[in-house]
Amino acid sequence: MSPPEAFAPLGPLPTGRVAIEASAGTGKTYTLSGLVVRYVAEAGVGIDKLLIVTFTRAAAAELRDRVRSRLTDAVQVLSGATGAPEGDELLDFVANTDREHRLRLLERAVIDFDAATITTIHGFAQQFLSTLGSAASGDLDATLLDDTSELLQTVCADVLAAESFAATDIPEPLPSLADLSALAATVLGNPGIDLVPDASDASSMPTVARLRRLVDRAADEVHRRRRVAGTLSFDDLLTELRDALEQSQAAAASLRRRFQVALIDEFQDTDPVQWSIFSRLFGVADEKTTLVMVADPKQAIYAFRGANVHTYLEAAHQEGTRRSTLGVNWRSDGALVRALERVFKGATFGDPKIEFVSVEASPEHRDLRLETEDGTALPALSVRLALGEDVPRYGRGKITVGAVEQAASGDLANKVKELLNIAWVPAGSNGQPRRRLQPSDIAVLVLTHRDAETMQTALRKQSIPAVAIRSDSVLKSPAVTHWRWLLTALARPNDPTRSRTAALSWFFGWSVAELAAADDEKLSQVQTQLAAWSETLAANGPVEFCTKVWSESGVTARVLGSSDGDRHITDLDHIAGLVQAATAERRPTPDGLLAVLDQLAAAPTDDPENDVTARQVESEAEAVQIMTVFVAKGLEFPVVCIPTLWRRSSAIARDVVYQDPVTGRRTFDITKGADWPSASEAAWRKAVANNEALGENLRLLYVALTRAQHCALLWWSHADGNEVTGLARVLFAR
Repeated sequence: MSPPEAFAPLGPLPTGRVAIEASAGTGKTYTLSGLVVRYVAEAGVGIDKLLIVTFTRAAAAELRDRVRSRLTDAVQVLSGATGAPEGDELLDFVANTDREHRLRLLERAVIDFDAATITTIHGFAQQFLSTLGSAASGDLDATLLDDTSELLQTVCADVLAAESFAATDIPEPLPSLADLSALAATVLGNPGIDLVPDASDASSMPTVARLRRLVDRAADEVHRRRRVAGTLSFDDLLTELRDALEQSQAAAASLRRRFQVALIDEFQDTDPVQWSIFSRLFGVADEKTTLVMVADPKQAIYAFRGANVHTYLEAAHQEGTRRSTLGVNWRSDGALVRALERVFKGATFGDPKIEFVSVEASPEHRDLRLETEDGTALPALSVRLALGEDVPRYGRGKITVGAVEQAASGDLANKVKELLNIAWVPAGSNGQPRRRLQPSDIAVLVLTHRDAETMQTALRKQSIPAVAIRSDSVLKSPAVTHWRWLLTALARPNDPTRSRTAALSWFFGWSVAELAAADDEKLSQVQTQLAAWSETLAANGPVEFCTKVWSESGVTARVLGSSDGDRHITDLDHIAGLVQAATAERRPTPDGLLAVLDQLAAAPTDDPENDVTARQVESEAEAVQIMTVFVAKGLEFPVVCIPTLWRRSSAIARDVVYQDPVTGRRTFDITKGADWPSASEAAWRKAVANNEALGENLRLLYVALTRAQHCALLWWSHADGNEVTGLARVLFAR
């Protein structure tokens, strides 16, 4: 397949339906903000006639800031207040023709900037459903609720209970609550997905027929109960807008008149419902609307959130869509860009249409290198091999996964220590001088939080400061359990069961042996302390209460002295801040603080990056940053270490979800690969799903390697089953 042409930032303004395919570091946000300036100045598109959509609140906030800044810069240049920054060809281009008229258009855009619609896809749906009135079929006053896990568990329990009393000739036991909940969650998280087997497929397999019936019933009941309760999920928002647009041509025409140009960022993370909305509204051949989709399908790694890269491919490759690419990497130095091309050239990333695209390093980064003090360049890309005779083996020389994990984590710590001793970061184009490599310049990218703990332990053994950056909620941490034990005991300090549980918390620090040996007198000391803290909460409020608990319990020293103490004390402090902020205007009871924790846990958020309960970094000190590849997407670091992508588990599909090559639709085999209607067909379904999972594993590798500015280190070993990983494909399947 011939590659698309390079996108020309100063070429004709895009019209109709356009797909701009980016690569890592090629300046998607810069391109989008530049297009806004040009649409306003050259085409006279009012800022209120532009729609800019992305997929998280943080990204929307960054886009809003960048677009406003770019418009302001353009006004400054065209008014003569400043000259265009060196190398900024776009502002020179805009200022070169019809200067006064364009200046007036740009000034109006800056004045009216608050009228710009720069939002998330869910924010767009919520905003415009409210304007459709009777054209919207759902409850416009419904409460938006993102976390429906508790409702799902309740529904699935009820469905299983009802089925257990139904007359049946099926001898096999019912599915477990966990299994049914997981299946229903996948269905609810992928609106419009096809389920197999259907009733006819399952007619000769009563157990499978029953499973399909239970899954359908659970999904339908969740939707029904949400309607009755007046709540909506974020997926419901999108399906309601899609349905309104399909049912009412007037509604679609109304929104189409509202906007002349739609710019969609991160379009590789779209799904069929979102594409149905945008394709119906924008880029229609007989309408004067423009749809610009900016995406990097090589970075499509959010299938677990319902994103479907096949939807992007359908949109980008359909007739009438013009494709182009961004070809300059503004992040990495020339040596690293060349090394990554050597690794990825010729590779595809889960679909033949997702090809590696060659890029060039920007002129200012081309000759920069990570180097030693005397100027000797260090390797831009290194593959570290855990293959030595000192790596434990079994059987016929096979290396165990555990042995590789231990060898890789130890080698990583040694290599990081070496780099900190010898490496210098080159001077930057922003005037930053050449300097010694610092721990915070290094990122360790892993697949799971368990991996992060392993790497953090290895680094700390070498006296290298390291922090684990996590996107999960603090309300799912061990700290919240200890908080709940304390608050439950504060509500009834004299209750022996509650006070004994509190004694085991970090706030008292008893061991199980101490608790077993404690007599009534010793336990009464705990109860007296609990009563005193409860009185402080009632009399002085949560701030004074937390201060007193921290000073009198010795919790800080106790927790910091334990394994992962920095992490735990940060979580304890974080929860204290949350309850203080939520109760600032009143003096709550212990039960009131427990209710606050429950409310925070149930609060909706469509963007973990802006979630107040997302776990905080445990140390502000200079430290190596350890995070998952998912968290690292969008970030960059001078040095990136990737020690776990050799492992097999990440390349095998947990669920049998795949794009059916016959129907072209997203499909979910709820039996997870059971032998129906034959073993060969079951094997085919699993193979298709596993190939898709392997494609995502390749994309994870691409995302991880392209976070680096100057140096990337990658670990490999021939452990059990790791031939089915993206890394194995890249290294060996050429």
